[in-house]
Amino acid sequence: MKHHIEILRFLQNNGSVSGPELARQLGISVSAVDNCVRALQDWEFGISDLPGTGYQLTESLQFVDEKRLREELRSKGLLIEDRLEVLGEVDSTSERLLEWPDRDILHGRTCVTEFQSQGRGRRGRTWLGVPCRNIMLSMAWQMDRTAKHVGGLSLSVGLTLLRRLRTFGVECLQLKWPNDIVCDHGKLAGILVDVLTGPDHRCTVVVGIGVNLKNPAVITNRLDRLVANLVDLCAVPVDRTRLIALIIADLSRTLETFDRNGFSDDVDAWNACDAYAGLRVRARINNRTVEGDALGVDTSGAYQVRLDDHRVESIVTGEIIPQPVALDRKNNQTVK
Repeated sequence: MKHHIEILRFLQNNGSVSGPELARQLGISVSAVDNCVRALQDWEFGISDLPGTGYQLTESLQFVDEKRLREELRSKGLLIEDRLEVLGEVDSTSERLLEWPDRDILHGRTCVTEFQSQGRGRRGRTWLGVPCRNIMLSMAWQMDRTAKHVGGLSLSVGLTLLRRLRTFGVECLQLKWPNDIVCDHGKLAGILVDVLTGPDHRCTVVVGIGVNLKNPAVITNRLDRLVANLVDLCAVPVDRTRLIALIIADLSRTLETFDRNGFSDDVDAWNACDAYAGLRVRARINNRTVEGDALGVDTSGAYQVRLDDHRVESIVTGEIIPQPVALDRKNNQTVK
């Protein structure tokens, strides 16, 4: 994907460019250029190839502006100069931080990328998005807590991200336990938290965030599930670089607050945005399945499900799946 992004940048900066000229500039063959362009066209990037004019980008892309990003963060008093990197491509922003060789300089380190080839979701799923049209970043944070006391962190981060996205005029967003932001159009954003334990039992967390900004229909087809895009939902234009700066600033504040107070302060606000509120749900816990009424999360971040025998089951890990509303045929009424 490296050459794909270089081609997009070159076309945006230079207008019409022939295949041989692109090949010369990038140091690759003409056939490699042609293959890259076809792949980008398959991703629904607007690239024309008219006889006599060469390749031309027919849309304007928002690349991450590293200089402006640094200026935005510096103005907020957040930037540690050598702990922010903006990459064209990486396998995974979270994996890059998890594999950082020196933990002593990991705190606050943030990795932002135009594209990640092996982005991860929860439970080993793949996070898929086209280059230069989404937000893909991760931040590492040294906690004064042990690993067993970071439950609910993905919920606090999700609540913070939802509040930020709502400032763009998107009011229809909800939180899907434990780490997604969704709306009627599908999944808009996701959070993934990895935990590293140190020798003194304090932990370092790596928080990965992905936000769908402008994915083509091919993404929905490949994932076989609905995908929402921020630009289709919001009432104001989205400046990609500025939104990244705001998310980084929000995330650093949330991590600092969570380290001090945990999740308890966010319980009521999270439950007010719960996508499962009032629904009948089924929860998968390892090899066991339970079904009941969704009650929301508790102060630890565990999801509460009231079973038919009135016992309350706490879901710490696993899946929660909303169930269809049943019809009481005798009374012609819907029942849970």
